[in-house]
Amino acid sequence: MKKQDSKVGVYTIDGFEFRIEKSKRYLKKVSLRIDGDGRVVLTFPWRISEKEALQFVRDNLRKIKSSVQRFSEQFVSNGSDTLLYLGVPRKIVLDSSVLVPFKFDADHFILNPRYADNVNTLAQRWLIKKAEEYLPKRLKELAQKLGVRYKKVQVKDVKSRWGSCSSKGTISLNWRLIMAPSEVIDYVLIHELAHIVHPNHSKYFWKYVATFCPDYKLHKSWLRKNGQHLFNWSVKLAGVKDS
Repeated sequence: MKKQDSKVGVYTIDGFEFRIEKSKRYLKKVSLRIDGDGRVVLTFPWRISEKEALQFVRDNLRKIKSSVQRFSEQFVSNGSDTLLYLGVPRKIVLDSSVLVPFKFDADHFILNPRYADNVNTLAQRWLIKKAEEYLPKRLKELAQKLGVRYKKVQVKDVKSRWGSCSSKGTISLNWRLIMAPSEVIDYVLIHELAHIVHPNHSKYFWKYVATFCPDYKLHKSWLRKNGQHLFNWSVKLAGVKDS
């Protein structure tokens, strides 16, 4: 039978965002993948109803999240001709026909070979721009969910911290977060928003974080294991030396 997937929708359960697809192919079990936007996609056999699929996710949420974490850890160790974006390694393809030096196209990056010597500079500029777009927007969404208010947000080039919240309510975020999985980003944003309610790291603070991010320990562990890679990332294309 011809492959034909039917998208059911995007859902969020306990802060975990995923998409469900039902396949008309013969499937014996659920398959998991991460799409070009970094979103988890669960493909179910066609005979499984949407309600049953959602219940399956609820019953196996911790196991699914563990699988996603393993995927993310594998991504970080991928080859040097890729660039991490929302936790997914995107291949960098050389194409002399593109009119701009560096751009993102669906699920990979395109680099004009004329600018290959500056690939790291171009990649960093692109990541910072995306971080400046994504992080403030997502922070606003989560602040509304938590019911807290902050004064302002700024995306900065910080060498040792992922985020901070000042006593005046200014939240600062490291642009390198844009390379982490979306669930890890949410954890950091929730962490900083929680400081508006609890300006410390007391047990009440962590209880508050857990209310909105039940698997915060999983995401905290991901940062501890992979954070150094995000701080020291670099792209090394074959035969090209970055300036």
